[in-house]
Amino acid sequence: MQKNRKFVLNLNKGVFLATKQSLFEGPGFSLESSLNTHGVEILRLSIGEGEIMWLPYLGGELWDWKIKGVSQKFDGFVQEPSYGKNFLHNYGAFLIHCGVLSMGNPTAEDSHPQHGELPISSPQSAWVEVDLENQVFPIALCCTFEVHTPFEASYRFTAKILVNADGNNMVVDGVLKNNFNAPLDYQYLAHINFYYPLRGKLSYSVKPFSADAVEFLDEVIDGVVKDPSKMLPLAKNIIYDPELVAIMDHANKAPSNYGEGRYALATMDNNEGAMAWVVADTKVLDHTVVWLTQTPDRSACGFALPATGGPTGFANEKRKGTVKQLGGGQSVRLWYAFGVNCSTQYQESVTTAITQGK
Repeated sequence: MQKNRKFVLNLNKGVFLATKQSLFEGPGFSLESSLNTHGVEILRLSIGEGEIMWLPYLGGELWDWKIKGVSQKFDGFVQEPSYGKNFLHNYGAFLIHCGVLSMGNPTAEDSHPQHGELPISSPQSAWVEVDLENQVFPIALCCTFEVHTPFEASYRFTAKILVNADGNNMVVDGVLKNNFNAPLDYQYLAHINFYYPLRGKLSYSVKPFSADAVEFLDEVIDGVVKDPSKMLPLAKNIIYDPELVAIMDHANKAPSNYGEGRYALATMDNNEGAMAWVVADTKVLDHTVVWLTQTPDRSACGFALPATGGPTGFANEKRKGTVKQLGGGQSVRLWYAFGVNCSTQYQESVTTAITQGK
């Protein structure tokens, strides 16, 4: 009798204890559960050359991602997650879901929390999908947020993080459903926080990469507003204090020339043979936000944050026309992927994510 090669591991908080618990071992991967010192549930996935720390009940965040034992996330931020804190005081994850009712930094006109309710929300359900017949993406880390606020909004957001067998590529397949009959205004941003390399270079599927295509919130490098190419080289002697924030609007000012314009691709070459990449379906995630910071105390290279709009607060983005709307009972798909591969082979992984990661 052939064993079932596709199954679901439903999670509950009772399987997370102070000591590590082995939940499942499969061909080339293993799953462990534990609690950190603050009582936050952590699911560890070891797969291929990767190790992933996922927080199934705290924003559904990917707290850390290591490849061959080396963390891929930013440095100088919060070391350990906790419940009951705001965005900034818990800011330490590699991937943070931001939205849905709001996103970005609130202005005096806004009343929403920084980057919305998702980073400080707890998913109502979490599970792991195992597909041993899928040799490319055998594991999916899944969670669902349910929000119902009378007179305001009711939605269901399900985020699936598909992990490839080598542990060096991931696809995020999100589905947002409006449970009200009334329209839902929504925003989303994937806060992907890569490390800042000693040396490197950024590249974007926007040609020409000029002042007409890139909007800057602040000018931290001389002349970068007039010549965005000045932000492409990466080096440890460059100071971004407090930060550089740039926005590319692929629907209007900065159309992508990748994948017949359907996808926006960004890369970070670390000058040591590795290429980090982010690709997003611009049908809904039609903006790329760039977030760079580097001081003696911290460094981060959020070189491509797929988003529905800019991070300037709900009221301002509403005026700019970037806030999306979902009709009553309707659903929308939010799709993006990221990975780290050999500089000469990353394009194959991008293509695989697009063709097989859906």
